[in-house]
This record gives sequence, structure tokens and C-alpha cells, in this order.
Amino acid sequence: MNPAFPEVPSVIVVEDNVTLRCELVLFLSEEGLDVRGVGTGEELNHALQARRADILILDLNLPAEDGISITRRIRNALPTVGIIILSARVRSTDRLEGYATGADVYLTKPTRPEELVAVVRNLFGRLGSATAPAQWQLDMSGLTLVSPQGAQISLTGSEALLLKAMALNGQFMEHAALEAKFGDQMQPEKINKARVEVLISRLRAKLSPHVGSGFDIKALRGRGYQLGFLLVVKNFHASR
Repeated sequence: MNPAFPEVPSVIVVEDNVTLRCELVLFLSEEGLDVRGVGTGEELNHALQARRADILILDLNLPAEDGISITRRIRNALPTVGIIILSARVRSTDRLEGYATGADVYLTKPTRPEELVAVVRNLFGRLGSATAPAQWQLDMSGLTLVSPQGAQISLTGSEALLLKAMALNGQFMEHAALEAKFGDQMQPEKINKARVEVLISRLRAKLSPHVGSGFDIKALRGRGYQLGFLLVVKNFHASR
């Protein structure tokens, strides 16, 4: 590894073409980077929950959730993560949309692997100067929710994990996903649904003195729950 880069960037490649994904992971790993590969936005969520990442390399044409949608929600939840779009889309409108949703770099395929390595290292060198915008922040290390005005709200572990999961999933989670994450698979659906409702009710009670009209955890009938505010996650892996 180049001694000029003593810290090793943690990189996740999000690419549904298995051959290309394996080639990128292998090449970047041989260059001394810490690299994982996934094929979908859902797999990316699992990878981020398992271990932090400094930089994401995203294809745009992905199954289920495309790279633009992923870029937007990851940028909102994890504003200091570096995002590199690597796409076959060459239109200027695609490039502009990528930057507008939060990408740091937009590269078009085919890109020389050596150039990709240089971009990763250059971006990693600049990440330390990135700061989160003034908005709601969830500090997983202290289990604290901080409002844009600086008010601090203490959370339980379950409450913090729920907010973290919703932030990572673009501020919205379906009923089934919430029940699977915070319920008990040995219990019937009715009981798990009630557990989630109690958890969200407690959170609403804690939020109510600090948020204005419309800034709430909203129930979308028949679908799930939506955060009524953008939430930045700090110390992402301090609590599981």
C-alpha cells in the first residue's frame, strides 16, 4: 500500500453485474483498499448496518431501487460518506441528476481501474473536512437525538435503532419491515404490530415538545411510517 495513504478507505461497490462487481472488488482490494461488493440497495443497507463505509461506488441501473434513489437517501442519512457514481449513462441530464442528489463524483463506464483508485483516494482525503448540515442529528454513541436548535432528547436503544433504520431507508419504512426488525418472529403479527406502535408512540411523546406542526413520525395508512424531518446519523456503528 502506498505509504502516502496510511488509512485504508472502506469501500462498498454497489453493482448488479456480478462479473463487473467481482472485478472491481478484486482490483480495488489488490490496491490496498478495504472493499465489499453488493448487488442491490437492500444489500447495501445490510452491509452498512454490519460495518461502516467511507465511500460508496454506485451503479445507477440497479434492480428494485436505482442508484439515484440510493444516493439521495444515503446523502441525507450519512452526509459525510463519499459517493461515486459509476454508470453507463452518459447524458448530461443523468450527470446533473447524480450531482443534484448528492454524488461527489460521476464517472462513466468504461472507466480505467487506475482512475477509479485515484478518485477513491482523492475523495477519501477530502472526507475529513465534510460537516453535517444543521438539521436533526441522531448520535448513536450517546443514544441522543439533537434538534437543529440544539435540544437534546435521550433515547432508549430500541428508539435509536428505529430512527437509524428509518433514516437509512430514506425516512420511510413499511409495516412489515418494522415488525420484522423490532418484533419477535415467535410471536403473532398482531403482537409485533402492537410492539412497533408502542415504540413509535413513545418516540412521538418525546419529540412533541421539540418539533413544530408536521414534523412528526407520520403513519401512512396501509403502508408504514414516515419521518417528518430529515435525520443525519452520527457515530453510525456505536450501537447495534
